[in-house]
Amino acid sequence: MKSLIKFLANSELGVLIRNTLNFKPVDLGLFTYKVPITVSDAFLWRTDNDYKTKFKYSDILNLFYKVKNSFVEIHIYSKNNQLLKIEKFSNLNISNEFEITSEYLNNLQDYGLFYIYHFTKDKLDNQKIINNRCYLGYSKNDSLYSFVHGNTLAKFTTIYPSKKIYSNIVKTSIYKNQYYTIQKFFSGFDKNELFFANPTNKILKFNLEKKNYILPPGSCQVVETTSSILTIKSNCLFLRPTVFSYRNNYFDVHHS
Repeated sequence: MKSLIKFLANSELGVLIRNTLNFKPVDLGLFTYKVPITVSDAFLWRTDNDYKTKFKYSDILNLFYKVKNSFVEIHIYSKNNQLLKIEKFSNLNISNEFEITSEYLNNLQDYGLFYIYHFTKDKLDNQKIINNRCYLGYSKNDSLYSFVHGNTLAKFTTIYPSKKIYSNIVKTSIYKNQYYTIQKFFSGFDKNELFFANPTNKILKFNLEKKNYILPPGSCQVVETTSSILTIKSNCLFLRPTVFSYRNNYFDVHHS
């Protein structure tokens, strides 16, 4: 009976009920897959307002498991979750770079999300979880890059080449009963931008500064803020935006 109760409590429906009732809520899902998996954050790219994005990542299969024939795929999506490009990189170095500019995206000046997956045909232990948090750099008007590491676990697949991608690592509730106050005093800046990414295949709803917002599955949205202290109310247990703060000709980027 205890095993059955535990199974039901940790099922998708059980977790949703627990999170809705705030009874031992679950922020992130557990990995119970029988093959090694590669997990990606929801990385923000932007080419709007004279921005370009630099992505730095490691060949972690080689670095930690001495796999010599690994490769990565980077899947680039629009802010509305439309697939724009899939880039495959083989012959990796231990440290690698990839840049997203407006020219690279056919003169698109916008923002969106991308994901990185590490693949190999070599056999690894079934319990291996490969997660490359990586670093993102943002340059505006050809300024020096401001770097921030990955922000939100989002999607995963097997490390053996596969077209099937899974999500819903981050858990949700039925109602907007989750509160998150960003640990930053936003006063004194010319402008603050919060980039929200939906790492799930569900509709997320959140409230900020008495305004309601909806994030469709896999989408992202920028919100400019005016308050000094910001509290987010949502139906997501880990809705953590990426923050851009501006003062004079300088900007800073960090996760909240």
